[in-house]
Amino acid sequence: MLVVSIALTALGALIAWQVYGIAGHRTPVLVMARNVPLGQQLQAQDLRTVALGLDSGVRAVEATDKSAVIGKRAAVDLKAGSLLAPAHLTGTLVPAPGQVVVSVALKPSQLPARGIQPGDRVVAAAVAPAISNGQGAPADHQARVDRVGEPDADGLIVVDLVVPAGEGSALARQAADGKIALILQSRAR
Repeated sequence: MLVVSIALTALGALIAWQVYGIAGHRTPVLVMARNVPLGQQLQAQDLRTVALGLDSGVRAVEATDKSAVIGKRAAVDLKAGSLLAPAHLTGTLVPAPGQVVVSVALKPSQLPARGIQPGDRVVAAAVAPAISNGQGAPADHQARVDRVGEPDADGLIVVDLVVPAGEGSALARQAADGKIALILQSRAR
């Protein structure tokens, strides 16, 4: 009986030591010290370092990478106190000079059944004939998908499209009238 109690005590101590070792392992990572809006460059004062025990599935920017992060742009709105992940950073500004972002609210029937995702090349096709205003048929627009929202209560999905600046107004007018459908082009890059 004494041997069993000693063995159980030793086993309990071993388990406690393992749990403490796992829970006690902390990694210095970057978190946001203040809010940074989408597209803004990160500066040193935007970041702070904390030590966290992270699960292996959590992707975070380690504190040792701070110098590589400074100067990158926020790919999403970053909130103070949030953990910084590699996907939150980009080296490019959207929209780039000479481009605009146009939001288009679409019904599921105006989207490819397989869905669309950021980065996809699409054609924003006019789906109704132009009103007799002497301008002819409305133009289709080559675009790149920037963001895809979640369906709202009516099933509409808002898609942000990046188009040349000269086409933004025309596309916005067509989108406001619900006269746009998206055609997915090849996903080959």
